[in-house]
Amino acid sequence: MSALFDAHGGPAAPAPPLSRPGRASGAPPTAPELISVTGLTVADPHGRPVLDDLHLTVRAGQHVGVVGESGSGKTTLALALLGALRPGLRAAAGAIRVAGRDPLALRGRELRRLRRDTVGYLPQDPAAALTPTMRVGALVSELAAARTPRHIARTLRSVGLPDDPGFLRRFPHELSGGQQQRLALGRVLAAEPDVLVLDEPTTGLDVVTQRLVLDEVARLAAERDLTLLFITHDLPAAARLTDRLAVLRAGRVVEEGPVASVLGRPRAAYTRELLRAVPDIGEATDRPVATADGVAEAVPVLKVSGLRAGHGRGSRRVVTSQDVSFHIDPGECVALLGGSGTGKTTLARCVTGHHAPDAGVIELAGAAVPGPLRVRTLDQRRLVQLVAQDANGSLNPRRTVGATVARPLRVLRGLDRRAAAEETERLLDLVGLDPQWAGRLPRTLSGGQRQRVALARALAAEPRLLLCDEVTSSLDVRIQADILALLDGLRTRLGLGLLLISHDLGVIARMADRVLVLDEGRVCEEGPVAEVFTAPRHRRTRALLDAVPSVQGELAGRAHRAPASGRPAVAGVEGT
Repeated sequence: MSALFDAHGGPAAPAPPLSRPGRASGAPPTAPELISVTGLTVADPHGRPVLDDLHLTVRAGQHVGVVGESGSGKTTLALALLGALRPGLRAAAGAIRVAGRDPLALRGRELRRLRRDTVGYLPQDPAAALTPTMRVGALVSELAAARTPRHIARTLRSVGLPDDPGFLRRFPHELSGGQQQRLALGRVLAAEPDVLVLDEPTTGLDVVTQRLVLDEVARLAAERDLTLLFITHDLPAAARLTDRLAVLRAGRVVEEGPVASVLGRPRAAYTRELLRAVPDIGEATDRPVATADGVAEAVPVLKVSGLRAGHGRGSRRVVTSQDVSFHIDPGECVALLGGSGTGKTTLARCVTGHHAPDAGVIELAGAAVPGPLRVRTLDQRRLVQLVAQDANGSLNPRRTVGATVARPLRVLRGLDRRAAAEETERLLDLVGLDPQWAGRLPRTLSGGQRQRVALARALAAEPRLLLCDEVTSSLDVRIQADILALLDGLRTRLGLGLLLISHDLGVIARMADRVLVLDEGRVCEEGPVAEVFTAPRHRRTRALLDAVPSVQGELAGRAHRAPASGRPAVAGVEGT
């Protein structure tokens, strides 16, 4: 392949064609250029570059990955290919071509035609790509090249979704996270584009569903000869899906080459840093439950007894949590683990008061609290704070970063304007954000930066329990490691209890003292992390552990993975 960059972001010499799982060989060197980026510089309103003299060439049929930390410009690059730069950003220099056209120069019907027929875009948050008031059938037919029932059914089946009339009438909120992601993928593919841009498509999915989605994308790309640009911070996912990899930092490419070379024998210090930061389940150790420094209190910060909750009414009532009981001591981290739809988020919403349970008792700091949030006192609301999975959806788009963090300081802690401003600066610095960003709006931040704002807002209330729902799913591995270290220090120093919901078993191994595995709304296994991860007793736990990806495991399996076409994969080419 010849998606070309050098270590400084400039053009490099063509590389030989590579093989990939699912195809007998890579795209031929003479394949037409579908994406051509030459010296592209995108600047913010202050003239600071978000993309800095970026060069990229992707030929038809190639699968190219772009990895890097939050704020490195990955999503800006993806949106530039769609002619959709964020407000305030401008192309200051360079040129960009998609199928021979400049997307930044197109307007109206021509731009819509490019986005529909040439470039399909799958965003990081599947819910953002699905209109909540449209049913499944209408969502697929909206972009379909042929709006016939047969075509819609074939599209749904191609992404592993049912095509029965009942499923076609469902709304997006009635689907699991994995189903939403598959539906968003099917909706994009229904238009039969030439290029598919994937922006963190596996964020928030459990490891089993993540593998299914990636394999589905690889199979469909092989069948339709799609060109892929895969934007991700998930290095194992990049190793599984792409042929070539570019490592982006501060808008520049610091390393590029065959994926086996970049991840197996990295040249750049930054690439090696990213690889070291990837969490691994081997980090789980049989350690005692953590306790906070100087805290003699033995009362749990959270105690849940016999919780039962669900959704819907009458005969359509679906129970998602059944007879769940557990506790969290001061300074302890307890993780909830399970596939999509096993009731983790419903349980978390019951604890925060955003979902009323059908039965059971919730105690915070030794006192029972009402189920609905509206009848809890301000002090009870302050005790538990949620950092949601979707940072973008949880932040008011019209409220600045400073106002977002200051609101709980004034409402829940009663600080005056001056004290709230000073505390806001301290909290932003605590989570690794420049206090000068207090005047910025959420849309000007990357996904990882928005998650840091959400964390600062939660800490502003001085909670006793912090509920982290996939809190690191949108962060690159290096920033993820920083956030996990920050949370670990806070729980020890402040006696802060953590309820961690994560699909990433490496994150759980690094952070949690105990883990509860959920299956169909029930706790099927629980215990110290090291014990559960090294000697799982339940089939659900074993299935999750068996599906855990790793960079080295994916690289080793590339040559042996069965291609979708049934032809033998060519081994021993990559990295030679």
